[in-house]
Amino acid sequence: MGKPLIKTLAVLFVAIGAIAICLLGYRQNNQKQYEQRVAYAKTAISAEKDSLASIEEEIGKLYNSDDRTILQKDVSQEDVTKLVAKLASVKVSADDYGIEEDALPSDSKEIQAQKAALDDELKDAEAKIKIQTGTDALFTKGVSNWQKAENDVIIIADLKDTDVGNVRENLNFFDDSAWKDLVKEYLGYADAQLDRIAKLDESFKSMLKDDVVTSEVTLDKYLSVVDSISQVRNEELKEKYAKLADSISTQMGYGYYGTTTTTTETYSDNVIDTTAQDESSWTDTETDTDSGY
Repeated sequence: MGKPLIKTLAVLFVAIGAIAICLLGYRQNNQKQYEQRVAYAKTAISAEKDSLASIEEEIGKLYNSDDRTILQKDVSQEDVTKLVAKLASVKVSADDYGIEEDALPSDSKEIQAQKAALDDELKDAEAKIKIQTGTDALFTKGVSNWQKAENDVIIIADLKDTDVGNVRENLNFFDDSAWKDLVKEYLGYADAQLDRIAKLDESFKSMLKDDVVTSEVTLDKYLSVVDSISQVRNEELKEKYAKLADSISTQMGYGYYGTTTTTTETYSDNVIDTTAQDESSWTDTETDTDSGY
């Protein structure tokens, strides 16, 4: 039995030696590959400086000025998404190359910081586009000018205070800037139009019950709502309130519904004076909201 045992041990030693040689070769090969990755990382990261500079230039083109506050009028979510993908393809970290952090080139920290800053800028641009999209949705034709506030917007017929409030709440996460002020102006226009609608609803609720006039109806109140209806921009809402005003006019014998000026011409001078006083009273109470029109 001695010879078979010696033979078995010999085979075992040979196998162990072969495994050791393989492991050593594998380790040396891994070390060589690692050194190659380190060398490649040093060259590649240095080259990525140009990529980041190019992306930074493209980000600048998203805005209408060097302060990068207000977006260009034709900037879309797709434009930003493309830049996000391009930035993500820029490899500047140790994990990107499968090497240790201390093997990175000396200027890698600076390059990584530059990439992180560009990533923050793109996130800011994406967030602004979302706010603008949400603001556009408040109006029938959206916002016509995202460079400078223009008071030509018309709220959608079913707009709610909460819709405007949601946009305003999200806007609070942004630092003060010319862009934030621009959005606030458009939200103010929406608020003003909603305020007028709310007051008209309240007036008609008091003057009509089950489509029948109530004791709350007076000529002054009627003329006030007629004047306010003429300033409603949404045609669907204007038609709705015009029909209600016509109902009151017919039941009270006030004559055909029209603008305040047209209506007062059918009455005596005393009525016109009263109407003028009432219009003044209405205007005084709505000075703030009308400024949004």
